[in-house]
Amino acid sequence: MCKSLVVAGLFFFLNAIPLKAQSTDTTTLLRNDTIIQFINPKQIEKVLEGRKLEEILEDYSEKNLFSQKLHEWLVKSSFDHSESSNKNNDIPNNYIGKRIENIDIRHIQPFGGSVYDTTAISDSWLAKVGNKLRFETATGVILKTITIKEKTKLNRTDIYDSERLLRSLSFINDARIVVWPHPLLEDAVNISLYVQDRYPHAISIGLTDEKPSISLINKNLLGRGISLTHTLVTPSFRLGDWGFRETLGAENFLGEFINFEIDYSHIDNLQLIAGHIHRNFVLPETKYAGGLSLNRSYINPSLRDYPSIEWEPPLDFFRQNFWAGRSFLLNKDKSTVRSNFYITARILDLKLYHESEQTHFLPDGRFYYGGVAISKRGYYKNNLIYSFGRTEDVPFGFLSYLAFGYHESQKLHRQFISYHHSWGRALIPSKGYLYLNGNIGSFFNSGKPEQGYLKISGEYISPLIELRNAQLRNFFELEYVKGFNRLPDEYLFIDEDVNGLHRFDYKKEIRGSEKIVFKTEQVFFTPHEPLGFKFAFFTFFDTALLKENNRHSIFEQKPYFSFGGGLRIRNDNLVFNTLQIRLSIMPRVPSGELPLSLRTTGESIKNFRDFMPKQPGDPVFY
Repeated sequence: MCKSLVVAGLFFFLNAIPLKAQSTDTTTLLRNDTIIQFINPKQIEKVLEGRKLEEILEDYSEKNLFSQKLHEWLVKSSFDHSESSNKNNDIPNNYIGKRIENIDIRHIQPFGGSVYDTTAISDSWLAKVGNKLRFETATGVILKTITIKEKTKLNRTDIYDSERLLRSLSFINDARIVVWPHPLLEDAVNISLYVQDRYPHAISIGLTDEKPSISLINKNLLGRGISLTHTLVTPSFRLGDWGFRETLGAENFLGEFINFEIDYSHIDNLQLIAGHIHRNFVLPETKYAGGLSLNRSYINPSLRDYPSIEWEPPLDFFRQNFWAGRSFLLNKDKSTVRSNFYITARILDLKLYHESEQTHFLPDGRFYYGGVAISKRGYYKNNLIYSFGRTEDVPFGFLSYLAFGYHESQKLHRQFISYHHSWGRALIPSKGYLYLNGNIGSFFNSGKPEQGYLKISGEYISPLIELRNAQLRNFFELEYVKGFNRLPDEYLFIDEDVNGLHRFDYKKEIRGSEKIVFKTEQVFFTPHEPLGFKFAFFTFFDTALLKENNRHSIFEQKPYFSFGGGLRIRNDNLVFNTLQIRLSIMPRVPSGELPLSLRTTGESIKNFRDFMPKQPGDPVFY
């Protein structure tokens, strides 16, 4: 894993953008500076005996303290803040069903303005030079991504899906669609699509596998959504010790929502050539999905099919993976919340070379998987959750996924079965977001279970809390994992890289077969944006129980802790990772280790867990 320190350099100053009104733009749009809440209050309006629920609660709010708090919780917290922020993003009902006459693509430059304020430009000559030293995303790429088409009828679902698909591209910062009445045709409308790119060029200096490295990155080569990364690893001053890594990829290739990546690495502890191409169920209307990946690793410290095992010496293997899926849309109408039934299949072929004492027990051979799933999903807009202000599409709904399979090799013939269920929604009204996830599964060898697992997790995200000029959001995570008859040397850890404690890194000394992890984080979003960079302070407190032997219950184990705080700096207009400075205090660590850690790293933005199935048989034990 590459933990990089971001060098802003020229790009830091390119975003020094004093703004002024652009006199040549006759379109006037209101800047949306309000907070988008988790739920539209219109969705909770009910009428009881001819009166709205909030009116009845308001009448009783002065009866006693309980009634007053109930009114504040159910009514005020939603209607005082949500209605004004959502109404500007809604489409008038009288536009729905009209013919789309024209679609106008309007590009917003990375430095200056936003999709909510198109009249702002920059006076900075550095910003102007930076905006010119790039290719803006080609109009054809945008038109192939959106689901709205000219000469078709307007509906809300296509508008919301198009915005979400554009924002899902790594080289797009934000997107907004505005519907205008046609000046001559009463039964037609025009659409203006505002798209703001991210600045595609980046330089990253940091560590790759604990060794100094420098990377040159372009996330949108020639404006076609092609990414190219060159990484040079320099562990010493001797040129013979240097290594390199090249990756080439693309998103939404040929407008079919196909992504691919080619990876070639020649580093002392990572030598491989790999390729991966896949298409997910990005839309409920997507009928077919699948993927193909080939990986020939000559030296590799890990294998994705067994993420809970670390290898010495590094693995030498050839991995081939194929999967395909068919979706059946269950909704008859063009609803924004849609349900699907899925059928999936997968073949995994794994061949290991040069077996060592540690790998002789590892099951290789061919795995056959199949699965059926049902899901219901929708999305709504929010911000200041995982990003620093750009629009975020929050999924809600559920996914139930039953998978089964068969594994054959020279050493083994066994069956497999697993079940996954996840559920997420906004708490009514505007009381945060709750996500729950459960997984259980096992192989069966001659009727006896092996490599079994049980994993239950939950996450709660609070609504924004106003603190003078700053805004606070709280995050809570709880996870329980247990293994049954696992492979030798296959353990659970409480390190950060495997959903453990922040900045905990003692895999060799601390390991077990069952764990409970509880994590909390408080993020303070500041209103200050010097030179376009946004700052967020955070504090955290984590605790974990790990069953390190079979003699005692997990609740009899002595807990581990990690707490501290830090600062995150991010510019959503750039393709850089978030720069993070974190101080962690760990009262209980292995003997001889320091009980604190101060690190500066480059962190990727966390993604929401969506409610669409992927390939069956993926490992979840970690």
